[in-house]
Amino acid sequence: MQKGNLVLTAGLAAAVILFARDTARALVNPQLQPSHLAERYTAVIAGEITRSDVDEEVVVFRVTRVCLGEFKPKEVTIDAPAAEFGEDSLLDEVLEGDTLIAYAGKDRARHEGEVLLYTPGRQWHALVAPDPADMSKWRWQEALGDEMYGTFNGAVEQLLAMVVDTAEGTVFFPPTPIVRFKDEIALGTFAGPIRGVALYDIDGDGKLDAYACHDGGNRVYRQTGELRFTDATQSLGLAGVRSASCSFADVDADGRADLLADGVIYRGSQQGFTKTTWLPASANQAVKCAAFVELDGDGYPDVVVSRTGGGLAVYLNPDAADKTFVDATSAAGLDRTETGAAGTGFFAPGDVNGDGRTDLYYAVDRGLILLQNQQGVFAPLPHRLNFDYKVSGSSEPGLTGGGCFATQWQPGSWDLVAAGDMHLTVVAGQDGAPKDVTGYGNEIQDCRTRQLATLAEDLNVDGYVDLFTLSREARAQNVFHTNRGYGSYMLDENYAADAFPPAAYDTGAFGAAAGDVNNDGAPDLLLGGMDGTLRLIVNDTLTGRQPKEYPTYHEKKLLQTRIVTARVKGTRGVLGADVRLIDAKGRPAGRRVIGSQVLTGCRGPDTVDLAVREPGPYVLSVRFSEGTLRKWNVDLTEAKRVSIEASY
Repeated sequence: MQKGNLVLTAGLAAAVILFARDTARALVNPQLQPSHLAERYTAVIAGEITRSDVDEEVVVFRVTRVCLGEFKPKEVTIDAPAAEFGEDSLLDEVLEGDTLIAYAGKDRARHEGEVLLYTPGRQWHALVAPDPADMSKWRWQEALGDEMYGTFNGAVEQLLAMVVDTAEGTVFFPPTPIVRFKDEIALGTFAGPIRGVALYDIDGDGKLDAYACHDGGNRVYRQTGELRFTDATQSLGLAGVRSASCSFADVDADGRADLLADGVIYRGSQQGFTKTTWLPASANQAVKCAAFVELDGDGYPDVVVSRTGGGLAVYLNPDAADKTFVDATSAAGLDRTETGAAGTGFFAPGDVNGDGRTDLYYAVDRGLILLQNQQGVFAPLPHRLNFDYKVSGSSEPGLTGGGCFATQWQPGSWDLVAAGDMHLTVVAGQDGAPKDVTGYGNEIQDCRTRQLATLAEDLNVDGYVDLFTLSREARAQNVFHTNRGYGSYMLDENYAADAFPPAAYDTGAFGAAAGDVNNDGAPDLLLGGMDGTLRLIVNDTLTGRQPKEYPTYHEKKLLQTRIVTARVKGTRGVLGADVRLIDAKGRPAGRRVIGSQVLTGCRGPDTVDLAVREPGPYVLSVRFSEGTLRKWNVDLTEAKRVSIEASY
């Protein structure tokens, strides 16, 4: 049997390019996706290996699910002869208990017995039923290489999820980029690289403002009209403030945003900001980055500081009239070697094990995941993850590793994404045990050099959270990966070099924040350029979504996109609030956590936009960080966008 008869014409095979490092990577072939395979075969089934016998050269698997079409056998026996020297055999890849996905029986004459099999080894195999009338007996023919690259080479369980969604008519696995930004708006220029940035409603007027950190003095730009910004540094009392990082939250529960600039808190009022002594002087020493983080579950913002050569320090908000924060570093167990006490690195807050307490990722050593127990003490979670913080041309620590927690591996999951100097690491928090799933992510392994930190947000408004990675050099590129769903990613510049304005994409950035600045439902990007330019690039993705005479399947799905805007408000519990969208079947459809995008010392807004592709009824669920749970019914049957003020 010829390979071309099985899956691809020779022309299509030539159009697919294989990238290789540790695992198979390939450019996406838009003409041969799993949905196309489903149309070519009469049945798609899932099975579990019950026997894999090398001596007898036989594999037996039990059919556990008929996902598409009709398939009568409950068990299939595969004659699996050993491959010739230098080739792969099916027996080399499968073990008892493994899950397989099979596309069985083509609908073309003389090809009825053909079978396409996908294994946990991320390998496609060609098989045939000698008697098409008896599909309980197959014969293995060959492992397929170049022919199938660009189709799917992720986790077998993700392919199964995709097939199930295909049967339900909800599958979405875009084969081409769908993001576009307008030309940049330069809010200001600085003498040298900008550091941390924030997109936040600083003055409480309902519009997002911009904040930038710089060694020569921080600046705040108020949005006085739609996309019109004014330098309000002096008028807000922030002239002369210098810091590497920034964060905003309502510390004293008076309804106004307060500012954290490195280890100093500035109280917000109607007149502007006033420097406080709420944090001890030690909090502002050797600061690498700092952020407001809700740590102890009382809903009041606490502070985490990463020090250069000094590890992590935490200061708890006492909810007292004098607002004197308590240095709880020692009590939290962060003064120990095993928790990174002498380290230098970025950090990210997130609930790793789903117990409702804030844990910390710390980019030092082999990568620390610090779990917080009921007593507020942090301890490292043992793992075998392959974090690598070495950088090219330098031995200085803390030049990479910035990341965040976001939904990546499965809808509603809370996974870790961390930048490396020339790679990304995606860690799925499965059943409380971290699993490195980077190798299943296709072009997630296609990165650039001198990477600093990664921001996670749904920048193409398709319901999947994408990744924007910053470069720490002005002459190096930032990197955008489209999340295609099902654990797979696409490097957009391989397909569409003009999705981002060149200056914003090619000049690096130390800080980044995402938020909907012009209130159109699409998140915009604020970038603190390494070349000293503070850039706002406005998302133009939704503008291009217009009805067509003959739309593709994916275009139809995008045209029916609905957006829920949740404006999380309150004097307590906002920072760290867990915002989720649940569909009519009780399944997660979107998730964000307020204040989770710390990166290099940055802050995003308290408003989130959650996109879904299926119209219908949903429930918006917000668990505030002090424990209060509120829910709102949302009807997205007809409405394209619904805004909810989520407060209690």
